[in-house]
Amino acid sequence: MLIENGGIKMAEALDIIETQQFDFIKTPQVWGTFESVREHLFDQFQNIPFNPETGLSLEELQTEVETYLETHPDQPKVLQKANVYRIVVTCGQIYLDPLDWFADKLNHGGLVTKVRNEWYHEARSGAIKTEASWFDKVHKIGLIRGGLDMGHISPGWENMFASLTESPLLSPAENQRTRQFEAERSGQRGEATSGLQFSGGLTGLIEQAHKTRERLGPKATDEQIAFYEAVETVYDATITLANRFAELAQKMILDFPEHEVRLRAVADVCKRVPAYAPRTFHEALQFAWLMHEMIEMEGELVRSMGHFDRVFYPYYRADIDSGRLTREQAKELIKFFWFKYHSRTRGSGNGKNFVFAGQYADGSVLTNELTYLALEAYEELNTPDPKLSVRFLPETPDKLYRRVADLIRRGHNSFVLMNDIPAVEAQVKRGKTWEDARAYLPIGCYEPAVDGKEAGCTMNIEINLAKVLELTLHNGLEPISGQTVDENRKRSERIGIHTGDPREFENFEQLFDAYTKQMDFLLARTVEYVGAHERQWPQINPSPLIAGTIDDCLAQGKDIGQGGAHYNAVGCVGIGLANACDSLLGIKKAVFDEKRFTMAEILNAIQCDFEGYEPMRQYLLNKVPKWGNNDPQADAMGKRIADYYCNKVHTFTNARGGPVQAALFTLTTQWTMGKVTGALPDGRKAHTSLAPGVGATPGRDMNGVTGLIGSVTKLDFTETPNGSVLDVMLHPTAVKDDEGLDAFVTLIKTFFDKGGYALQFNVFDVETLRDAQRHPELYASLQIRVTGWSVHFTKLSRFEQDQFIARNIHTMT
Repeated sequence: MLIENGGIKMAEALDIIETQQFDFIKTPQVWGTFESVREHLFDQFQNIPFNPETGLSLEELQTEVETYLETHPDQPKVLQKANVYRIVVTCGQIYLDPLDWFADKLNHGGLVTKVRNEWYHEARSGAIKTEASWFDKVHKIGLIRGGLDMGHISPGWENMFASLTESPLLSPAENQRTRQFEAERSGQRGEATSGLQFSGGLTGLIEQAHKTRERLGPKATDEQIAFYEAVETVYDATITLANRFAELAQKMILDFPEHEVRLRAVADVCKRVPAYAPRTFHEALQFAWLMHEMIEMEGELVRSMGHFDRVFYPYYRADIDSGRLTREQAKELIKFFWFKYHSRTRGSGNGKNFVFAGQYADGSVLTNELTYLALEAYEELNTPDPKLSVRFLPETPDKLYRRVADLIRRGHNSFVLMNDIPAVEAQVKRGKTWEDARAYLPIGCYEPAVDGKEAGCTMNIEINLAKVLELTLHNGLEPISGQTVDENRKRSERIGIHTGDPREFENFEQLFDAYTKQMDFLLARTVEYVGAHERQWPQINPSPLIAGTIDDCLAQGKDIGQGGAHYNAVGCVGIGLANACDSLLGIKKAVFDEKRFTMAEILNAIQCDFEGYEPMRQYLLNKVPKWGNNDPQADAMGKRIADYYCNKVHTFTNARGGPVQAALFTLTTQWTMGKVTGALPDGRKAHTSLAPGVGATPGRDMNGVTGLIGSVTKLDFTETPNGSVLDVMLHPTAVKDDEGLDAFVTLIKTFFDKGGYALQFNVFDVETLRDAQRHPELYASLQIRVTGWSVHFTKLSRFEQDQFIARNIHTMT
């Protein structure tokens, strides 16, 4: 352990590290190799040739883990998990690729996650068993989903990197800025850092944990003592792993003398990080990547890799100014680094989020040389992963708008473009300071959380706003397709509450009141169910590795699952807004305003999937105003639904003491929930896709992108603190040449000026996609933006390809 007799044993190590020379890294023959090894690196996580001499086999590790758990049955879960982690990372087999700049391969076999999963199943069969069966049912029918979200968290990157020791590698001005920034962070982190000077890196976090535990003395609870011990255990084990990589790299020089320069660089970097604060660009990237791998191995998904051009810029700038790296060499390191994420997903989507631009905590605009260098690297990589979130302000340089728009129109579409104005204000409305809100990261896709301060579990709840209406129209019963209304009453099961027989409603307000009551019931029950999960979080998935990087966890001695973070949110995602809007307006106009059809006729038609009711369906499709066309009636209805939903969500508090926060987007749920949603009074047939994001029902936005933006920007996005996005499909001719690029940038700025939240684009013609279906071998690199991530089109199933084309065909022709 690094902790010994209440102090840190690091003086000797620091003396060695500080005298290291970095000139060897400039050796010419080690650079310019990425393209020659790209194909090899694509398979870097497939069939890894672990050397048995480097550690225990998976079978032996499994035995060690089982033995430990059997002999420590009464130990707190956080310590059990920490020690399982310790066994795996200190004893498991490792591997280094001599062609790679980064160390990362550990043969862990998912053992830590398996333990977590066993604990989750124990909880499901115990404390939350009764409600679990009901929620399994409503999830299956596509109505609502609720549970514990352990996959939308980001560690505090700056907290891990931070060092209050002046770096000899930074300019005086940069050191002054760093000292000021880190002093502010120390004050924000509370008692744990009060009056202390820390070493940075994991060693600094170990020291914080140790000193805080000492300060608490006899006042420390058993839970706090266990938490601090767990933090020290996992960080010490991670440092040991890095040292193992360093030793292996040095040994490999004998077997791979032609790669000595690179292997020696890897060895020296691993001696430094993550034990101590990084000083160079290479060290910072290695630190981030190893922590990404270890946190995911521990049982969380790292859904943001931080504010890249803010967090990593000082290291890049210092290397460039000192001559340790050229601009091209730094770009190549980014390529090696980012290609790992692509090698992980292999173009199948759900990549990792890197954030660019936006603003500093004081509100000043953020862009720098690294912003544009990273975009260059992304363009040259031409991969769907990682995904890039670019934050914009009115003062953001036009150069960045044009650069991003140009990349998108040329097929590089792994972007979400975010408007800082509503995104930041939405966070402030939910109780964050302006300074913290400006430090938000899009977690996962477009869900903001404060860097290093928030456990922003953004996907706890997903509610199908269209299915809520379907439930309302059947008085809380689950509808059975193909049955008459009266037959359905006899055979179906009650899922919601009694809100009245819609055939007896005398006006539209009675219907809308019934709709909101069903929504209220479902949200309240689901928030309580999520709370039951969250109360079990410390027993299901204690997370000392990530918790130690989050503000207030160390100060309080509380894990993130115990509400230890400074901010603790739960996300609720609304799906199918356009379908709910168009359906309610269809009933209002057809039944109550024009009295063209009776409610009974509407109900029988949707029960029969409009079989025998085609004239009615055509009326509902074509004669009723639709969301997405800048129509006052439709927009008022859509806004009314969204306002009610958001306001209701914000009345709840989660089990960790934080807010429940509303969102409006779909990811892939427009397909998965659409498959189990019946026909609707907007003319939609049963089991077809719902509307994506906050966009129009597929094929119903007849007034182009201008009409679509006109509708969407009627919504108040300061009331969607958990995120939102508008998907836009453009034909290539619309953004062709300089005039097209000008128009594209104007479109983006117009959306933002009107208060829009976020945008993501596809630029295609339908024939290209049809040809890719016929000849996939010719389109292996064709990328599309499906939802919160980009994928290779040919990697999608035929169903998914057809759904994507059908959703956008009217804009691509």
